[in-house]
Parts: sequence; C-alpha cells; structure tokens
Amino acid sequence: MIDPLDAYRRMLASAEDGSESAWWYLGTTIASVDGHPDIIVNHVETVMVYGAQTLTDVSLPEGGFRIPWWEIGLFRDAITGELPDIWTNPLTGAVVKASRQFEEGPSGYSLRAAPGGGIEMFDAVQAFAVLDSAVIETRTVGDKLCITQTEHKTRSFPDPDGRIPDISEGKAVKSRTVLQFLSNRVDLAGDAASVASSGMYSFEIAAPAWLGFGDMPVRFAVRGLMHKTDMHHALNPRGWADLKQLYPHYFDGDVILPRWG
Repeated sequence: MIDPLDAYRRMLASAEDGSESAWWYLGTTIASVDGHPDIIVNHVETVMVYGAQTLTDVSLPEGGFRIPWWEIGLFRDAITGELPDIWTNPLTGAVVKASRQFEEGPSGYSLRAAPGGGIEMFDAVQAFAVLDSAVIETRTVGDKLCITQTEHKTRSFPDPDGRIPDISEGKAVKSRTVLQFLSNRVDLAGDAASVASSGMYSFEIAAPAWLGFGDMPVRFAVRGLMHKTDMHHALNPRGWADLKQLYPHYFDGDVILPRWG
C-alpha cells in the first residue's frame, strides 16, 4: 500500500533531505467577460524549485517534513511570443504597460499525516500572501496516483513592474489555486527517493487593474501544465534562456540556483 505522505514527498521533491527538484509551470492567462469568448492575455513560463526537509519536532507525527519553495517566472506575449512591453486589450482598446516577470519566495509549508488519515498542511509562510485554507486529497486514476492540492489565499497579482504588492498595501484579494500531481503507482511502489511526476494547475484571482477593463466585471485565471525536472534540465529552452537573462544571479552556469537566504 502506498503511503500518501511518503508519495507526496517523493512526487514533489525527494525523500532525501536537502535534495531539490525544479518544476516547470507552463500556462495561459485568460480573462473572461460575459457575452464574449475568453480573452488570452499572455502565456506564463515559470520554474518553481521545491526542496524537502524532515521535521525533527518530537510533538509531530513521524514522517512530517517541510517543503521550502521558490519561484521565478515570465509572461510571454500571446501574439509575438516575446517578452512584452505593452498589452492591448482587444475588448476596450486600452493599451497598457504589460507585466513581463515575477519572483516569489523563499516560501514554504510543512506537511504531516492528518489525524483521520490523509495529509495535513501547516505552518505555511509565503511572501506577499496569506494562506486561508488548504486541502490535500489523494486518489487513484488508472495506473497513477493523483494528489490534488487546493489552496485558498489572500494575495495580489504581479504589477507591470514585476512587483507583487505586499499584503500591507491593501491590494490583496482572494485567490484559489489547484495543483494536481500525478505519478505512476509502479514507480511509487519502488524505493526510488524521487519519482517522475507531472500534472495540471489552475489559479483564479480578481483581474488586475492594469489589464484595462475598467469597471467591467471580469473573471481572471491561469490554466496550465506542470512537469518535474532536474535542476539542470531546460525543459523549455527558450524560457530557460530568457529566465537566465532576467535573473542571472539565480543560475550557476546551466544549473538553476535558488537563494534560500
């Protein structure tokens, strides 16, 4: 029988303390206005680094661990494929300065076995955000184990300068993130410290004011795919090259190098 907590750790990062995995989050941002087709705003190319560290607090159930994470990302123009300078709202005609990059972290959360079974998140700390609630569910989908993590947070979206406003600035709104990780059960039944994993994600938040919709009611979301890789694997070579230009201090040659301090 596969232990959900152990599976989570090996799917997301590794059973080895201090080991890190890079996840590519590749998505599309969508603005939805009633009476109109969905509007593609841009594409998102992100690398998230996840680590894992066993917790030694004797008051916690055995097997608990902390997940530190850190993220750098960019937005790509949906028409040209380049890093954008402006965005033209096709509905209102507004021409606005476009957001082209963002960074989040270092952040982290801890996991332990829930009293009634399953996985429980606690002690979540994220720059520019407050976790309101998190639910982690596991189920079998064919020959795969599927872990679904649903997070409700109070936070804001990157502004055109790539800055994410702090909670104290009063611009934070409610958001919903769903992460769904999948790995082969055969792999998880083995003794590999880290197993191959991929999945899907969604992120929903109030439409940023800089999109130029004015007072028009808008739903805003990101939908995408996730793929786990090694720290040196440029899964998306173009995105990797652009991230190295935007954040050169977070790379050591061809290896991504998070600064946890």
